[in-house]
Amino acid sequence: MALSPGPLGQIISMLDVSHPYFDTNLSWLSYTHRLLMEAKDETVPPRERVHFLGLFSEQLGDFIKVKIPMLKAMSEVSRDILEKLNLYPESLLAHIHEIIENQSEEFNTILCNQVRPALENQGVHLYFKEPFLEVHSEFARKFFTEQLFRYLQPVFLSGKKSFKSCFPDPAIFHLIVRLQKHDQVLLSVAGSPVDPHFVSVNIPTAYSSRFVELPEQGGTRYVAFLEDIIRFNLDLLFPGYTVLECFVLQSDRSPQLELEDDHPLPLANRIHKQLEKQNFVVPQSFLYESGMPESMKEFLAEKFDAPLQEWLQQGEYLNYADFRQFPGIGKKADYPAQQPVHYAGWNPAESLLDSLLAKEMLLHLPYHSYLPVLKFFNDAAVDPFVREIHVSLYKIHANSFLVNSLMSAARNGKKVIAFVELNTRFDVQENMLWSKKMKEAGVKVIFSAPGLKMHAKIALVKRKAKKGWERFAYLGTGGFYRLTARKITDHTLLTSDRELCNELELLFAYMATGEEPKKYKYLPFSQLQVSQFNMHRKLVDMIDQEIRYSKMGQRASIILKINQLQDKQLIDKLYHAVRMGVSVTLIVTNCVCLIPDLPTISDNITVLRVVDRYVENTRIFYFYNNGKEAIFLSSGDWTFRNFHRRIDVCFPIADPGFKNEMKQVLKNYLNDNQKAVRLDTYQNNLSLNYSEANTKVRAQEANYKLVDRLEDKSVLVK
Repeated sequence: MALSPGPLGQIISMLDVSHPYFDTNLSWLSYTHRLLMEAKDETVPPRERVHFLGLFSEQLGDFIKVKIPMLKAMSEVSRDILEKLNLYPESLLAHIHEIIENQSEEFNTILCNQVRPALENQGVHLYFKEPFLEVHSEFARKFFTEQLFRYLQPVFLSGKKSFKSCFPDPAIFHLIVRLQKHDQVLLSVAGSPVDPHFVSVNIPTAYSSRFVELPEQGGTRYVAFLEDIIRFNLDLLFPGYTVLECFVLQSDRSPQLELEDDHPLPLANRIHKQLEKQNFVVPQSFLYESGMPESMKEFLAEKFDAPLQEWLQQGEYLNYADFRQFPGIGKKADYPAQQPVHYAGWNPAESLLDSLLAKEMLLHLPYHSYLPVLKFFNDAAVDPFVREIHVSLYKIHANSFLVNSLMSAARNGKKVIAFVELNTRFDVQENMLWSKKMKEAGVKVIFSAPGLKMHAKIALVKRKAKKGWERFAYLGTGGFYRLTARKITDHTLLTSDRELCNELELLFAYMATGEEPKKYKYLPFSQLQVSQFNMHRKLVDMIDQEIRYSKMGQRASIILKINQLQDKQLIDKLYHAVRMGVSVTLIVTNCVCLIPDLPTISDNITVLRVVDRYVENTRIFYFYNNGKEAIFLSSGDWTFRNFHRRIDVCFPIADPGFKNEMKQVLKNYLNDNQKAVRLDTYQNNLSLNYSEANTKVRAQEANYKLVDRLEDKSVLVK
């Protein structure tokens, strides 16, 4: 599905030269379509295509949960505010629903007509709304009684057994079953209608995988959805009843509107007040399987006090995001394994902290081994001279190595301070759980305050030395959340550089105060660029500097690799830079509000998007700087919330060797002619014209080979 220049062109035509910005919502949907392109690509291994379908579903689900309620809220706002924002919610929502419908149809076509047959070619059959083979019927019975029965909680929604408080938990999805007692079925057949019972049955994905592997038959492996196992065994769950029909339902609570993340506080407050006057309530979505009859929807809508306009029909199944955990089905169904590369010149048996005193380390993840990161925190926990450890935790995962290291360090008598973000949309409970465990171990946990979210991926270790203190820093583009999952590209700098460490200690000291940045007129950051302090100003200065060099007739170039580009002031600077002759190339994974190819505005700006086996998360900023190339890595994107509502850190790459590595990394992205697409004025993902005469380049493969060439190939560490 390409975004046509029809309705989308009408929206763009509203933009005059004073407001040439692409809508964030439509850009997000351009990214979800790029994921569908990858799922459709026959050169991608079958299981990887399933994973891309899961990633698409996850991203689209987040969009529906976050963006749709925001637009519905904005449709209640006064016209003067909408005109100021150049926002037309009603027409935009209509177009968004059209795109979502088209993408959902394309998803179902890819799944049913392409991906399932590709799995069959690999000897894997995914049961899809079809009866089990007899041997699998026996297995489903046994699996149900031994593995699932104990976790099921059937709740009658109608009749005398009806439970009053039955609003479905958004964290769980349910089978809604329509039942009748056996004798009542006979009465209905005889012409005496009897009202059926409606029952909710939880689907216990917390205790069992969503996908159940069944016995192999004739060389074919079989996989079934968990809910289909439950459907098959409903007669055991409801003895004496006849199952008339059943469909899956899930409620989807949207988070509270975070207007402050997108707008200055005075404007956000105005919008909040107007919504309060309108008695606006964030809408609740109910997602249901296709085919659910109107009578069942009407009953449930009344039962849950949920208007039918909040009900959204999905495909044959719900929660396709679980495809990201589809079971392994053989080597040919996955990308070839890439063994992580050991960091050259470093002996894992030695103290990593001592090694950093001699030379800092730049890790290209997931191509490098994660062992240096593990050692950084483990060595800090056991080194008798380490006195303090400071770390920011944007999200906490149950299997996080870092949490265990911090608790060990605290129990070893070290001062450990962890800054924990609780306001992330989907991980509050897990963060609270592990924060409690860390507190019990002696870790001092400091939660973020509103408007002061610690999004930076940083850590500082202080060690007592003969002459004062030694400091060691972790600076990364990505967090510690599922760090070792080897599914995300990131960069990490481990260093003992005095200036970087001193400024990092200053930042942690400030964060401990809990004060708002505006109360601190000045903090002497020079090497680090910190959002809400000097980052935005530094980026503007760097762009202006390229403009000055271009005006002097010198070469001027800017290359940005980033996840999101939404800040209008910086977009305007890039527009101005390209008009002044600066070469501007953007590699943006997700949302980009800069519109390429606009005559006289951005006709010389190239916007690329790379989607491949690993999720792209690196943020790299390159400025030619009259030959003294400046390269920065950052934890934050160019968005309003990253600059004004969070604490993110941008740090320079100073080592000449590391600079060359990063330049080659960027070159590989720019030369990618396999997984890169170019975005046009309508945010279509246009495949690059690849000629057989050219060398095939895939950035992620090229970057793995780069790391492999740089390091000692004789030692590989998993």
